[in-house]
Order: sequence, then C-alpha cells, then structure tokens
Amino acid sequence: MDQEMNVRAKMAKLKEQKRVADEINELLTRPGEDGLNESSRKTMKNLEVAVVVSKRPGFFEYYKPAPEVEAIQKNGEIQHLVKKLNRLGGEIAQLDAESQNIEAMRKPLKMSSGPELTSLAQWNARYGTVEKPVPSGFYSGFNDAPKIYGGTEHHRAFKTQSRTMKRGRLIR
Repeated sequence: MDQEMNVRAKMAKLKEQKRVADEINELLTRPGEDGLNESSRKTMKNLEVAVVVSKRPGFFEYYKPAPEVEAIQKNGEIQHLVKKLNRLGGEIAQLDAESQNIEAMRKPLKMSSGPELTSLAQWNARYGTVEKPVPSGFYSGFNDAPKIYGGTEHHRAFKTQSRTMKRGRLIR
C-alpha cells in the first residue's frame, strides 16, 4: 500500500519536474528575438563587434534585448525555475530512498550461515584472526648498543655496530 502511494507521488513529482523543465526550455528557445538563447547570442556577437569597432572613431550602438527578455532577466525567472527543478529532484530522490527502504523491509531477513566451516583456515578467512594484546617483555627485542668509542687526534669517534638483545619468550 505504501509502495503504491510512493509510486503515485513519484509520478506526480516527475510530471511536475517535466512541466518546469519544459517551461525553462520554452523561455530559452522562444522563436525570434524573445528567446533567452538568441538574445544571449546576439549580445555576445554585438560585444565582439564592439571590441573591433572600438579602435575606430565614432559611436557604436549596442544591442538591446527585447523588453520581455529584460523583464525575464530582471525578475530572475530562470533562477527561480532552476531552484524549483532542483527541489523537485531532491524530493524525487527522497521518494526513491523511501521506496528502497519499503522494499528492503518487505524482504524477509535470511539468516544464512553460509557453507559449513571445516578448518581453522576457513574460519580465519571468514571471521579474521584474533589479535590478543601482547604483554611487554613477551617478544625478544634487539636494540642498538649505546656505546661510543672515543676518538684521537687522528681518528674520529664512532658508534659501535653491535646490538643488544632484550630477552623474551619469543623472537619476532
């Protein structure tokens, strides 16, 4: 029941989104000089010509868009419609997520134990190995010896190359 209502709501939102997209498209692609795309193209072309003509003496008259186009730009109708389109897209995504949640709740939970485990290697592969915290002094460790042999006037001092072992039960 919820799924059916969710599908109907989604279809209504999709129709609304299509209507808004068609409205934006109609504003952009109107025939003649009333379309925003055509007005923008003419403005850009006019500015390019104005740059070339600006080096010559005289006056250049810039392109002025139709009053309807100026009104659309001034009112920010396109920005308003784009925000509405984005809001509808978010609502549709939310309905999709709700639909997926409903579908997931419908499916019975399967308590599958999987294939039977016959060895410790299979158990470790499925569940991972157990890492116990190692107490200090459990492993043997090797540290550089701190001994420095002193130098003379002719020879520099140097550190010993030996290492000392701290004894533990196991060696890494």
